[in-house]
Amino acid sequence: MVEISSAEAGRNFSQYREKAETEPVVVLHYNKPSVVMIAVSEFERLKRRDKQVMSVEQMPEWLVELVVNAKMDARHDHLDGMKAPEGFEESAAPDA
Repeated sequence: MVEISSAEAGRNFSQYREKAETEPVVVLHYNKPSVVMIAVSEFERLKRRDKQVMSVEQMPEWLVELVVNAKMDARHDHLDGMKAPEGFEESAAPDA
């Protein structure tokens, strides 16, 4: 990973834009990381990954068991009385 100052990025932008197509380029502002230049393909890959959701059917059984048997901290007991939003369907999960 390449690290450059913001002044250097401004002076040689096309060089670092090209470099960012193959590896991240960190732009420093007052010697601290400020922004990262990455290829569009890498950005799109990260966005897709960010949106991935795992359904219960895809989860390993041990993880499903952990979720089913999880106990909420008593500080959140007041949430049990909240009404579900309209159109929200309760799951068929067994009562704990």
